[in-house]
Order: sequence, then C-alpha cells, then structure tokens
Amino acid sequence: MPSLQPKRKTSEPGSLKHWAMIVFESLGVGALTIMLVFAAVLVIVGVYVQIVWPLTDWDMVSVSLEPYRSLITTVLVFIFMAASAAGFWLISGSAWRTLRRTPPVRSVAPKRRISRAPF
Repeated sequence: MPSLQPKRKTSEPGSLKHWAMIVFESLGVGALTIMLVFAAVLVIVGVYVQIVWPLTDWDMVSVSLEPYRSLITTVLVFIFMAASAAGFWLISGSAWRTLRRTPPVRSVAPKRRISRAPF
C-alpha cells in the first residue's frame, strides 16, 4: 500500500495571483464603504422617524427621489470607485513606500549597582 505524503509547495504564488488578490481586497473595501453609507442613511432615517415625524407630523408624502435617481447612482458609483482606489493604494503598499525607516533603537542594559550594606 503506498504511503500518502502531502505535496510540498514548490514555488511562490505568481505575480498575477498576487495582484488579483490585491484588486479583490480593494473592491471589498469599496463594497464595505457602500454598506457603511447605507447604514448611515438608515441611521438618519431612523432619527427622522423617531424625532422629527412624531413632533411635526411631516411624513414627506409629497417628496419623491425619482428626479435624483441618476445623481444618487452617480454618487454611489463614485464613492465605490474612490474607496476601491484608496483601498488599492493602502493594501498594495504604495502609501507606505515614502516613509523613512528609522534605525532600530539599541537598548543598553543598565549597570547593576552594588549596594554596600552597613555591617
């Protein structure tokens, strides 16, 4: 019966796989940003429903967002693309390339004091 041995990794992942993973993570940053925008809109609507509506009885029946549909779509696409670009800039390491590396601080062990006990 042949023995089963796990395959050993022979090489590092290719450059294409590396950049594909970075792009995928960057798109995840964009999607997370859109989710945060939606969460903020839900919080604003919740505050409106809890505070403004009961006090004023202004239920906004006559307000329609249909004329602003293309503007809202454009803003959401812009937010997604800007957040994805910022995520790519951070995740790829481009943001950290200009930082100067500081030399490591050498710590010197303190000298031991020999105390003289009065005998």
